[in-house]
Amino acid sequence: MIKFNPIKNKYPQGALKNNDDFYFEVFIKDDFYFNDFKIIIKNEYTGELISKSLEFKEKARENYSTYHVTFEPFNTGLYFYHFEVHFDSFYVYLKNDKLDAKLVNSKDELPDWQLTVYDKNFTTPDWYKGSIMYQIFPDRFKRSEKFIAKVAKNENVRIRHENWNSIPHSSITHENYGAKDFLMGNLLGIEEEKEYFKKLNIESIYLNPIVESPENHRYSTSDYFNVDPYFGTNEQFEKFCKEFKDNNIRIILDGVFSHTGSDSIYFNRYNNYDSIGAYNSQNSPYYSWFNFINFPNEYHSWWGFDNLPTVIKENKEYSDFINNKDSGVVNFWQKLGIAGWRLDVADEFPDEFLDRIRESAKYYDKDALIIGEVWEDATNKISYNTRRRYFLGNQLDSVMNYPWKNAIINFVKNKNAEDFTLEILKLVENYPRPALDAVMNLLGSHDTERVLTMLAFDNPEDVPVHERPTYKMSNEQYAKAKELLKYASFIQFTLPGVPCIYYGDEIGMYGFRDPYNRLGYTHNDKDEDLLNHYIKLSNFRNENKDDFITNFEFTYTNNKCVAYRRNNVLCIINLDSKAHFVENYSGEKLFGNNNVYSTPFGTVIPPKSYVAIKIK
Repeated sequence: MIKFNPIKNKYPQGALKNNDDFYFEVFIKDDFYFNDFKIIIKNEYTGELISKSLEFKEKARENYSTYHVTFEPFNTGLYFYHFEVHFDSFYVYLKNDKLDAKLVNSKDELPDWQLTVYDKNFTTPDWYKGSIMYQIFPDRFKRSEKFIAKVAKNENVRIRHENWNSIPHSSITHENYGAKDFLMGNLLGIEEEKEYFKKLNIESIYLNPIVESPENHRYSTSDYFNVDPYFGTNEQFEKFCKEFKDNNIRIILDGVFSHTGSDSIYFNRYNNYDSIGAYNSQNSPYYSWFNFINFPNEYHSWWGFDNLPTVIKENKEYSDFINNKDSGVVNFWQKLGIAGWRLDVADEFPDEFLDRIRESAKYYDKDALIIGEVWEDATNKISYNTRRRYFLGNQLDSVMNYPWKNAIINFVKNKNAEDFTLEILKLVENYPRPALDAVMNLLGSHDTERVLTMLAFDNPEDVPVHERPTYKMSNEQYAKAKELLKYASFIQFTLPGVPCIYYGDEIGMYGFRDPYNRLGYTHNDKDEDLLNHYIKLSNFRNENKDDFITNFEFTYTNNKCVAYRRNNVLCIINLDSKAHFVENYSGEKLFGNNNVYSTPFGTVIPPKSYVAIKIK
């Protein structure tokens, strides 16, 4: 009766620039009579409502007529819209039902569609687009015996594992667990694997925190201006960045600016530093950074962890300490050679702080990359009762793409092609093109179960806690998970954005949540078949890099099978037990686990296949 979907009927497609004219088309059955048909658009930031009637445009096929409405450019912001259909004595609403249109009696019955309008000057680094990223948890990647770690200021609470293959401590195995055990991975160990990264066509490495900290994750910062002595020195890090950059690999650091460590220059709860920390005195130069409830032992901390006192981000002295364009933390590390930042818990920063981080980072290097840790759709996220503006042009370049991680894993496990297509299209519609092209596509991270574990179980949380430290998959479990990972990684490497390999996923490492997703990289126990898959997959992406920089279009979604186009490459994933025929596309196979059969009318994709073809 009425047909509308923004993917097909809003022009231009996707998020709009603030200098774009745009219009909507709605197809209405000729025997559907109404008095008025309006679009209602709400500015989420101002509350302003815009109402405009659609006009008849032309007759369409199958007894439908096309109605349309046009608009001049909107201001930068977030908007939501629906349609109202007016009759003589009542009206109904046309609302968003999985992106398609559905008539409902109440406007609260279904959500509105979203319209993102971003700054026309918003750009993201071109060097990152089309590339491949690798994430490393530094304590757990490689220990070079050529580096001798110095004694740390808080050495008395640190535990050094002699055996690289030791199972990390956890609250399951150790009372009063504090993440203070170390496998002693170091910068030189990472640098020694440079040829390995090149074999995987890696062009950027995201490092979890490397600054001085008494805990193996280094999210409890002791000193913002020094590399942890277990990793190396600042001088070594500068050389490290240059060495990798000379090999076309850029380094991205984890920026942990929401909290410090309690064992730090700034708080100094345990007097390991010569400073007068906020815990030591209300006259401390750092006292105003923190929020004390009852000085000194009660204070606001991150999620109640007293080793992570939160900072007051609105405090000007603290904001200057991090963001000053000449002397701040952000530019200090950029001057040592990093190419950008991944911002830990981005949701916890006020907009003004994120604005300043971008200003500072881009001031020193206009091509600096800024990735935010945001777990949901970053265009409509609400945190601390505030609708965020991460992607409107003045804050983030990219986010860790957890929504697509979940969509990919659910698709290969449950085979629901329609649900997968919907989850992908939501972000394609909402994200500005510069951000979509730079989104960080992951299948796992230091904060989630490893992807093989996610694929091996319906729900990894069902595994009893006491079994997790030493859990070994059966051969059958592992084989099933590995096969699904090949499908999942193919999707990860071919969707818009940049795929990121979490260290060890490519060699068959698995594990439950922290710390079992952070085991030492198994240098002497690699699944060579899986690694070979990743090498070939990265070669395929790298050889067709221009096709993976931008542009995306679904061409087929039907019963466990999807196909989408990336410029001259068609990617087909068929999880069905029968073959599918994708019309209008044929060509030569570039990559995949099966051969395809091209005809003048389209391509036959065999059962249980993932394939990329060069479109004729």
